[in-house]
Amino acid sequence: MTATLNEPAPKPARLPQPGVLSGRGLSDRVARKLVQIGFLALFLYPLLPIVLRRITFQPAPTLLSWLLPWDPLLLFGQLLHRDWSVLVIGAPLLLLALTLIFGRAFCGWVCPIGAVLDLIRPLAFWQKGKRRASANSPLRYYLLIAVLVAGVLSLQALGLLDPLVIFQRTTTALMVNAFALQQRPLAAYLVGVSFLFLGIIALELWQPRFWCRHLCPLGALLSVTSRWSLLNRRVSNACTYCGDCRRVCPMNAIPRREPHDTDYTQCTFCLVCQSACPNSGISFGFGLLAERAWQRVKGRSGRLVKQGVGPRLSRRQFVGGVAAGAAGLALVPVSQLPPRQNVIRPPGALPEDEFVRTCILCQECVRVCPTGGLKPTLAEAGIAAMGTPKLVPRQGGCALNSSCSHLCAQACPVGAIQRIQPAKMKIGLAHVERHLCLAWDQEVKCLVCVEACTWEAALPFHGRVTVDPVKCVGCGRCENACPVAGSAIQVRPVVQG
Repeated sequence: MTATLNEPAPKPARLPQPGVLSGRGLSDRVARKLVQIGFLALFLYPLLPIVLRRITFQPAPTLLSWLLPWDPLLLFGQLLHRDWSVLVIGAPLLLLALTLIFGRAFCGWVCPIGAVLDLIRPLAFWQKGKRRASANSPLRYYLLIAVLVAGVLSLQALGLLDPLVIFQRTTTALMVNAFALQQRPLAAYLVGVSFLFLGIIALELWQPRFWCRHLCPLGALLSVTSRWSLLNRRVSNACTYCGDCRRVCPMNAIPRREPHDTDYTQCTFCLVCQSACPNSGISFGFGLLAERAWQRVKGRSGRLVKQGVGPRLSRRQFVGGVAAGAAGLALVPVSQLPPRQNVIRPPGALPEDEFVRTCILCQECVRVCPTGGLKPTLAEAGIAAMGTPKLVPRQGGCALNSSCSHLCAQACPVGAIQRIQPAKMKIGLAHVERHLCLAWDQEVKCLVCVEACTWEAALPFHGRVTVDPVKCVGCGRCENACPVAGSAIQVRPVVQG
């Protein structure tokens, strides 16, 4: 009996500490990270042929991007800009439909910018141990309204702030122009394009998912449908109101007073709260519409807790939305500023004014150009046209009639470049600078441009070169081939519309 009384009491079961991953939480977090990296690699894969061509100097297949065709923000912006017969609506609408089922899982699992932000978040070591970030604001909804209203007349504002376009534009600029940084204009453009992307990263290092919570217009659009998500966050009776889930949530999707509740307009199902719960009281599963679902546990007040109720539209928010729409219209006159000079546009480009309003500056046409002749403009075509594509014949002529199947038109996600027959191509006109031409100025037998011309527009005349203005289409292959420094035959743009 004495021995029994002196036996040490059994130690209580040790609960997991906040922030320590359980086996299930660890596996779920690793699975999510692998999915993010997989989608990121999938979106970057079309850029691989560029690297292969630059390194091996061998032809490589050209791959079109499969990221922008899924963008619902581009879909709504294009409704008044494109012919419905060629408007791609299936993929964006499917993404919105999936949002009704999985909520904003696209933002937490698929979005390439979200994946980059999650990958760099460990670098912000000073964020560890701090309380949750500042409260969410409706600013992203105002930006959504502004870009959609501006998109009615010009898609440029939409392209500047759309996260998928930002990612596509930045990665394309890095891949295409990184090999030509010795050219100062391209280097300056690369810095300018990277500024917004670097700004998003800087905001992430300041506060977790600041871009997603306050500024992202695509996230705001997905929030409209995600509030009725069929995928739910569930909190069991094991909850002790410790607040660990709320403190670690990068999206501030868990209200301060009631950890059982979830704001599905913010939740990206990142599973961080599940891993942080010391009592394993959080799980995820499918159920009733989140807007109508009732969590069958009693909260601290002793009543049943209603889940999934997002923020309601107040009078102040309505007035703010109207003001945002007015601000969007105020941005439109910028797109109508006159250009400083005409530039050579890709074949099939819309008339200049309409082209500038429609182009979203995604640089897809620049990426797929087989000759590398398409480059982004800086300020030479005007402020409104900065970043739009132009043909620089000296760096690569247009190969539409010989080896290109109109890749720029195929890659353009908004129809700013239309498919045309090679016979209808007319983007410029070549002129021979006789004081530079070897055949004219020095009477050297040089017919390089004649040999390069595939349209039979460059013709020899008594050993000298002339250009037939009727046959010349301005492809620039002659200018690209000319052996004279700076080229003795130069293509000038033909003004369209």
